Amino acid sequence: MNKTQVVGALLWRGGLLLAAAAALFESARWILRVVDMPPQLEIGFGLLLSGFVLVMVSLIVERIKDSRLESDLRE
Repeated sequence: MNKTQVVGALLWRGGLLLAAAAALFESARWILRVVDMPPQLEIGFGLLLSGFVLVMVSLIVERIKDSRLESDLRE
C-alpha cells in the first residue's frame, strides 16, 4: 500500500468509528430520556461508559502490541 491508500484507509476507518460513536451517543441519550433520570446520573453514567470504553481500547491496543512482540520472539 502506498501512502495515499494508507491515509484513505485511516480516514475511512475514522469516519466509521465516528459514525458508530455518534449512533451510540444518540441511542444512549434516547434511553436516558425514556428513563427520565436526573442530570447528575446522566453525567455519571456517561463518564462511567466513556471510562469503560477507554479501558477496553487500552487493553486491546496493549494485546495487539504484545502479540506482535511475541511473534517476533518466536522467529
